[in-house]
Amino acid sequence: MTPPRHHRSRRRQPRAGVSWTVWIKSGSHRVRHHTVDLSAQGAKLRPRGTLQPGTPVELHMVPPEGRALQVSGVVWRVDSDGFVVLFLASLPAQHLTGGRTAVGAH
Repeated sequence: MTPPRHHRSRRRQPRAGVSWTVWIKSGSHRVRHHTVDLSAQGAKLRPRGTLQPGTPVELHMVPPEGRALQVSGVVWRVDSDGFVVLFLASLPAQHLTGGRTAVGAH
């Protein structure tokens, strides 16, 4: 009998399952998306459109509480259930939750 294999996550930051509206601008195109999950260093978004890995993007995120956030990123990976954007700068924790406990904080 083979022992079960444990899958180790390569994520450096834990992600929180949140659904925020995100406007993504790539070149002259601007498309609305929604997050699947979010961390200070990246986000997974529901698929919409055809962004390829390596594509630079500008994100305008609209959390349900607090003010909108702007961040630059790059499409890191495309999966069947969405795509991952790696932020070029970390989001400050207070912006992720409107001053409450930060996304991924324990």
